[in-house]
Parts: sequence; C-alpha cells; structure tokens
Amino acid sequence: MEGQGKRLLLAVALALGVMLIWTKFINPPKEDDKPKATATATPGSGPLVVPGSTVGVSTLPASGAEPSTQTELPRGAEQKITLSFPNRFEATFSSWTGGLSSWKLADPRFERDQTKGELLPDPASHPMTGAFQVNFASSGYVVPKNAEWTGTKVSDTEVVYATKTPNLEIEKRFTLLPDTYQVRMIVTAKVIVPAGQLVDQRLAISVFAFQDPAKIEEGASQQLPRSWQSSSLVGHSGDDIRHTPVDSLVEAPRQEINITWTGFEHPYLLAAYAPKPNAMQSIEKRTFFVSAEPKGLMRTDILFPKLTMKAGDPPLTQEVVAYLGPKIYNALEAADEAAGFATGFKETIDMGWFAFIGKPLLWLMLKFYAFFGNWGLAIILLTFIVKAATLYWTTKSMRSMKSMAALAPQMKILQAKYKGDNQRLQAESMALYKTHKVSPIAGCLPIFLQMPIWLALYRMLSSAGELYMQPFIPGWIDDLTSTDPFYILPFILVGTMFIQARLTPVTGDSRQQKFIQYGMPLMFGVMSFFFPAGLTLYIFTNTVLSALHSIYMNKYDKKSIAMIAKIKESVDAANAKEAAGQKGAAKNGAQVKASTPATPAKKSVIDVESVETDAEDESEAPAATAGAANPARPRNKRKKRRR
Repeated sequence: MEGQGKRLLLAVALALGVMLIWTKFINPPKEDDKPKATATATPGSGPLVVPGSTVGVSTLPASGAEPSTQTELPRGAEQKITLSFPNRFEATFSSWTGGLSSWKLADPRFERDQTKGELLPDPASHPMTGAFQVNFASSGYVVPKNAEWTGTKVSDTEVVYATKTPNLEIEKRFTLLPDTYQVRMIVTAKVIVPAGQLVDQRLAISVFAFQDPAKIEEGASQQLPRSWQSSSLVGHSGDDIRHTPVDSLVEAPRQEINITWTGFEHPYLLAAYAPKPNAMQSIEKRTFFVSAEPKGLMRTDILFPKLTMKAGDPPLTQEVVAYLGPKIYNALEAADEAAGFATGFKETIDMGWFAFIGKPLLWLMLKFYAFFGNWGLAIILLTFIVKAATLYWTTKSMRSMKSMAALAPQMKILQAKYKGDNQRLQAESMALYKTHKVSPIAGCLPIFLQMPIWLALYRMLSSAGELYMQPFIPGWIDDLTSTDPFYILPFILVGTMFIQARLTPVTGDSRQQKFIQYGMPLMFGVMSFFFPAGLTLYIFTNTVLSALHSIYMNKYDKKSIAMIAKIKESVDAANAKEAAGQKGAAKNGAQVKASTPATPAKKSVIDVESVETDAEDESEAPAATAGAANPARPRNKRKKRRR
C-alpha cells in the first residue's frame, strides 16, 4: 500500500508536467488550417482562400462594361480630433478616413511592449489605415478614394463624421466607453437611387493591424508568440475562436462566415470588432496581408449581407462595438452590458478546466494589488491565503506521513516476510495501517490540492492583461507574465525544494525517497525555467511556507509527537511479543530434540517380515500397557530376507 501511495504521488507529478507540456506545445489555441491555393470561398466551409478586397469596387461604371475602382479625389490637409482619458487611452480620429487613426493605451507599462501601447498601425507609416473605414463592396455606389470626411466633437466621449457624394450620404457616430475600453460606431448610409432603377449595395467596414513578421518573438511562458494575429469568434460558442498568424496570411487570405466578432488578438491585448447581431444577417469577414513597406500590415473587411435597393428605401443602419485594450477580465466581463448585446469579447480569456479556481485567485490578487500596489507582493499574499485555506488538510497529510515513517521498520519486516507474495503483503500492510489509523493516500493530498491551483494560476497568467508588463522588482523581474530574465528565481526554487524534501519524513525505500528528494525538485526546477515569473514566485513562496510548516510539525506539533510515540510503543510491544514467542518456540524445539532418540539411518533394503512384525507389535500395544507389572516379553530377532 505504501508503494501505491508513492506511485500515486509520482503519477500526479508527471500528470502536472504532461498537462503543462500539452497546453504549451501539443494543444495550442486553434489556428486555421493552411488552405490550398485552389480553394474557393464557399459559405460555411471555414477558413478559405478569398479573392482580393472588393471594397470600393463599383459595379456601375460610368462608361463601359468593366467595373471600376474608386474614383480618386484630391485630398486636403488632415484634420484630427483627439479624446484623452487618463490611465485608459487616447483616441485620435482623422478626416482622411472618417474613423480612428490611433488608439494608444495610457498606462506607461505598455511602452515596454512592441506595440508601445499603440493598438492600431502607426499613422505616420500607414496614414490611410486605422479602424472603422466605411465603404461598400461590389456595389452600385461606393465612396470615392480620398473622400473628405467632416468631423464634429459633440462631447468628451462622442464624435460624428459625415461625407456626401451624388449617390451617398454617410454619417458615423462614435461613442467612447472608457471604463471598458470600448467604442461604439453607428453608421447610417442613405443611398440615393434614381427612380425606376435597382442597385445592389453591400456595406463594408475595414479595420487594420500591424505585425512585422521579422519581429515575432516567442513568449517564454506562452503558447503563441507575443504578437498580433487575426482572430474571429465564429458563431456564439466560446471555444470556436480561430486564429491566423501573419505568416499564414502571407500565404493566403482568410474568410469566415457567421462571425460574432473579428479583429486582431495579442496574448494580452485585444482589438476586436463585434457587429450588433441580427437574426436575418450572416456577417462575413475577409482578412488578408497588405503588400506594403514596411511589411506586416493586415486588413480585415467586415461584410454585411447585400441588399437590393430602390428609390425611397430607408437608409442603411448598422452598429459595431469594438474593444481596444488589454485583456482585463473585469472589463471584458462588463463589455456585453456596456455594448447592450452579446459581444463575445470575454471568450478571449480562457482559464481552462480550473476557471472556477482561477477567477477567485484573480479577484484576490486584484484586491491585494489595490491595497499594496505591487503585483509580486499580491501573489505572495495570495500564496499565504491559499496555504491557510489548505492548512487543515496539509497538517493531516503530514501527520499521516510521519506515522508512515514510524511504521517503516515494521513495513520492512513485512516485506521480508512476504517476499514474493504481493497479495498477502498488501493485505498485511493494509491491516497494519488500519491498526494504527494511518492513511497512505493522505501523503499525496498536498499535491492534489496544489496541482489545480498551479494549473489555474498558469492559465490565468497566460492571458490576464492585468499582470502583463507588471514588475515585481524593477530591473530584475519587469514582467510577471514572462520568465525570470536572469533565472535567479528558478535556481532559488530548486534549492528551496531540495531543503523541503529533506524535511519530509522518510516513508518509502531508498529509491523512492531519492526520487522525492532529488527527482521532484529537479523536475519542477526545470519546468520553472519556462514558467511565468509570477507562477514561479507562487511556487517558491509555497515551498518556503511548506518548509516552515515541516519544521513546526517535526519539533512542536504535540499531536504528531504523541501519535508517533504511541505507534513506536505499540510496534515495540508487538516486536517484543513476537520475539518472546520465537524464543519460547526455539526452547521447546530444543527440548523435543534432546528427548528424541537418534533415528537410524534409512536402509536401502526393506524387510517385509519385520514390517509385519512391527504391525503385530502395534496391535498388542494396548495389552502390554494395560498391566504395568507384566513387562514386555523379549522377542528373538529374525533374520531378514533379501528381496
């Protein structure tokens, strides 16, 4: 039974390692399959090769048979409107696009990120990009290229842009929601159709992002590089988020049907756009790589269903809400309420199977950070809380392990006595544990309690924007979501785990104990080189607390001391009784041996008559013993005949 407990402990440790490797290397977030160049854009078929953008392409050329692209108009000087929100972001709108040209996060920590806090392409390098460009795709009337947009600041959170052509009157009303990093755009497009004619119009909204393929760096604790990639939530299922990295977009564009939101995703940042759902609409997105210098510009077109319009039809109206900010759990949770419909933004934070643990851990860390102002200290305090919450079961486990250590000599006797009979050995071991009220499984309980917490914390640190680029000790650990750049914490952790293992009671054979004392610290030490620094800090603090707890249990826990003394007294009494029994048996055996005459050597020839005579003597034995005064009559020996 003791061996089963050790094997169970080993299995749990290996399971932790396998699950971490699985989430890191084997089962990363979904990525679109790379399509073949011959694929076609069939609705509902998932990621496909799609043609180049048809946004701005008119199907009603002025003079001929072939469709023409946008008419290019002369462009005047750019007029900007900037709205600033302290500790949140600064949003800049441009008259060149009638939409966002810049969205820069205000928190200084994002200056250390590749994005420098800018979630849209650099307007200096890509002036006609940004977000919320409104036009029509493969339609009768389109917005001319370089059209002028007139902007009006309505309030500190509201901006209106408008443009007009002979056949189109478009207004875009923007409302910023700074508490949730959101912006709402309601677009109203009036299409002026001549009497007696029909025209097909398909509204399109274009958004951009930039990621230089040459600067994609692997995040040491991440499943994906810390870079921007195209993402879409297809349908309303949270597990159907499809990702397309830049290198895949270089090979071929992408198309998705029936999207809930689309845009661009970073492990800790999000630029997502969710059209307000309509039961009669199936909204499509097309994402492609824009061949331009510098390389890395990505574009996504959000395409609404095509409508056939005639004179006098009401204006087209669509609403899109965007989330442009860090993946902060509380903000993403509140996004739906702020938007007024199900955006699906909160699905970008996936805490896995142990979300029910990860969410309270994050909530506690937020509370500690609000009070102390340091995320590393918040993690340390969180460790204290978790340790206190599991202290009762950990204490019981350690008492059980100490009891097993006290029974180790008795177990060795049983192993020697029933060597080769595993079934009997297990039965006797179970009886021994039951007699002394010891549970061999209880020694594995701390691992069972800690493993879900470690996994939940790992998943949380892999997606929580709250901790991204947050320092513990500036100059050493500047980002708790990345590894320790100097690997100081992993080395300290390994040494601390060795000390903790030495304080653990010896409950198994030397080989098992060597694994506990050397194998486990080495295994976790190697994994800590790939863990986020925040998780390594948690494990290190927990190990130190466990070592202090072990010292207390070894020296000062009265219940443990009394329990071990009782077990030793019981074992000593049992051993003394067994030794006395063996001594008595040996003495009786010696007396029997002394009183028994020597047995003659066995003869190789059997005398039949002698055997018969012996049988007769046995039949007469009662008569001979009946009268003690009549001595037995001597018999003459007969010659033995050989056969």
